[in-house]
Amino acid sequence: MSKVSRILAGLFSLLALAGVFVLCWYLNDTHNLSDSEVVMGTIIPDNGDQKINWGKYNKINIALSDTLNITNSGVYYLTGSLSNGNIKINAIDGKVKLILDNITINNPDGPAIYCSAADDLVIELIGKNKLSDGTEYISYYDNDVSGTIYSKGDLTFQGDGILQVTANHLDGIVSKDDLKFNSGTYIINATDDGIRGTDSVYIVDGNYTINSKADAIKSTNETTNGKGFVLIEKGNFTINAEAKGIKAINSIAIYNGNFDITTSDDAIHSNSYVGIFDGDINIASGDDGIHADKKLVVDGGTIDIKKSYEGLEAQAIAINGGDISVYAFDDGMNAGGGTDASASNRPGAGVFDANTDCVLSINGGDIYINSSGDGLDSNGYIYINGGNIVVDGPANNGNGALDAGAGILQNNGTVIAVGASGMANGIGEDSSVYNVSVYFDSTLAAETKIEIKDSDDKSIINHTSAKSFNHMAVGSPLFKLGETYTIYIDGKKYEKFTISSITSTIGSSNRNFNNGTMPPTIPGGAGPQMRK
Repeated sequence: MSKVSRILAGLFSLLALAGVFVLCWYLNDTHNLSDSEVVMGTIIPDNGDQKINWGKYNKINIALSDTLNITNSGVYYLTGSLSNGNIKINAIDGKVKLILDNITINNPDGPAIYCSAADDLVIELIGKNKLSDGTEYISYYDNDVSGTIYSKGDLTFQGDGILQVTANHLDGIVSKDDLKFNSGTYIINATDDGIRGTDSVYIVDGNYTINSKADAIKSTNETTNGKGFVLIEKGNFTINAEAKGIKAINSIAIYNGNFDITTSDDAIHSNSYVGIFDGDINIASGDDGIHADKKLVVDGGTIDIKKSYEGLEAQAIAINGGDISVYAFDDGMNAGGGTDASASNRPGAGVFDANTDCVLSINGGDIYINSSGDGLDSNGYIYINGGNIVVDGPANNGNGALDAGAGILQNNGTVIAVGASGMANGIGEDSSVYNVSVYFDSTLAAETKIEIKDSDDKSIINHTSAKSFNHMAVGSPLFKLGETYTIYIDGKKYEKFTISSITSTIGSSNRNFNNGTMPPTIPGGAGPQMRK
């Protein structure tokens, strides 16, 4: 073997070893990636700011008095104010850090900070800083320049200061590449989007108050594999948006944080995947509370949707944990899908056909649904493998508290679902948890107390209805074969029944319901994960 051949063979061996190392790291990441995440794709944030050695640059102190042009890499410590000017950065392949120390900039003709060229722009905040732009930009700027802070390269924010952005033209903060926030406090008022990172928006921490006439936080890259995501590790967010609150073309992953989101359109929306792992999320939405075109996963946290057209919507929904409360004008949880392009009579609405690929899987958590449409709805299957679920479903006969096109299977957990009987589904006979479907003789009023006691007079089911109803579906591991139970309505005996099969029915309906024969596999899985 020649010397060149030996060198090439060595290189190939090293590459193979590196490949094995990367694969092992990928599969053994701290977030325990599973097969479902490999299919989805992994969120890989850009942390280029952490690799820059700022110590090798001299710090340049500048008191602002006129438009500042930066053409070289370096650290620029800025004080003072500009009433008719801005900061322009044109440092090709450069690395620029701006330290803003209580500065004020107003530029009536364009962005307050404009970066036309730089590999990395890092902005560090000290004290309170105020930036604003004009309603129209002069022809000097490209047509796509739209933000009070606008960068054509990667943009990172850090520091403990405050940044107040008034976007009179369009957007507040824009990066055409990756946009990252390590810390800081941000107050953004925008006539279009609040924060927009084309390739990604990555928020490590910080405080955010965003009032936007369009979307509040968004990522839009739909052509580059692995881009177009929003990743939030933690932070405090107060969002008021006339469109969507948090939007991504690819994936949204929320690991923690406190969110108060009020929107006219979806509060949290992805054209692909949404994963929520923890956090305290409060939503009032004119459309969906949380929407993913493909898959929505909730692993934990508290989600309180006080107002929505539909609460949680995706083609496939997996609830693995968390404390979830939903008030919905239509469906509480809908495994159906839908895209912006299919909007009909409301923003983001979808028109769905029956589809067994649509799955609602509840594997844990405490869930309360109050819906005028279906409570738990799937165009395909509903699987209940755990959790405590209470549904105050529709009072109208056009919907049901439980509604599945292909069937409902319960293997664990507790379900109490009340609503109108017209379209009501019971829990399927292939379940492993005993259940009862009750058709009441008459419509019972809101605030009716329902109780089921066992033969020892021990209460095993309790619920006070929020609305009128004439159907109830209950499934519980406390039901035992051969045991007799008594239903009480407002403290009075209504009916006794004995468990003799998986599904017991009391009363009669005017139609035959599809309780479904279920396939042997039970889908579940986790959402989009982050690799650091």
